[in-house]
Amino acid sequence: MLVERSRIPPEGLDLRVCEEPRWEGVEGLWTSLDPVEASFHLERKGGGILATGAFVTTAVVLCSRCSEAVSIPVSDQFEVLYGGTPNGPRGDDSELTPEETDVEFLEDDRLDLSGLLRENVLLNLPLQPLCRAECRGLCPRCGVNLNEISCQCRIPEPDPRLRPLQHLL
Repeated sequence: MLVERSRIPPEGLDLRVCEEPRWEGVEGLWTSLDPVEASFHLERKGGGILATGAFVTTAVVLCSRCSEAVSIPVSDQFEVLYGGTPNGPRGDDSELTPEETDVEFLEDDRLDLSGLLRENVLLNLPLQPLCRAECRGLCPRCGVNLNEISCQCRIPEPDPRLRPLQHLL
């Protein structure tokens, strides 16, 4: 969803969005993701747009230890200042001024709310989701889920020459 800066009234613009996430490049981060419900308040600030809001959704992800599906609520609040285009032509190796480091830049005087939602949802997904804190994971030898049954695999003794290094772990 694109919002043009010229369409935002002086008192600001409030929007409620329910978006089905069909984002490219994020395959494998979740097995399913509920529609993202978000509220936005957009207001003009100087030559840019201040976007504040919140979102909520539920993601079904795989536990990083046992690979079981787990449902995780994902929500957050955000505040992002979007400015006009950066001053002058820039190459990829140019350095940003201190004022530019806290500002996102608009393209064609339009704000992409879908991109803003995508970024915030991805930033709030857990890096290593767990089905529960005491998850025992999978056996490294036979692959059985140790939360369900115990396997009979024996973990080999470490090389005795490495025992002096044991205290480092």
